[in-house]
Amino acid sequence: MMKRRDLLKMGGSSLALAGLGLAAPARAGDPQAGVEAAAGNAYRWSLDGARALVGQQFWLNDPERGAIALTLEKLREVPARAAASAGPVVEQFTLYFAGPAGAVLAARNYEMDHAQIGRFALSLALAEKRTGSYVYRAEFSLLV
Repeated sequence: MMKRRDLLKMGGSSLALAGLGLAAPARAGDPQAGVEAAAGNAYRWSLDGARALVGQQFWLNDPERGAIALTLEKLREVPARAAASAGPVVEQFTLYFAGPAGAVLAARNYEMDHAQIGRFALSLALAEKRTGSYVYRAEFSLLV
């Protein structure tokens, strides 16, 4: 027998997915266009763009605990290897967000907010436990 809570969760998930606008990319051949449409903003992640955000505050929307302030503490770039051909280049980097102590966040996708770039989804995992805080990481591998 299905419980009312389960039914509400399923209905809420369906509405959330419908609201994401997960349609085909508006610009053919541009896979990033679909990500922009799903995020609802025009921000495009890049190594240089991420560098400009270091030291700024982000808000993580946790379904159980509400809004949690995270600070983008540092960025670690993975050195690019010499390209064998004139093909695309890959930018790889890791963002480290410092958050408050308390219950640790599970490794999963979270909805995030930032004053300049708006709302977006980001996959976070625990990187380090410190006295009085936790540090979470987000890995990026971008084809540019």
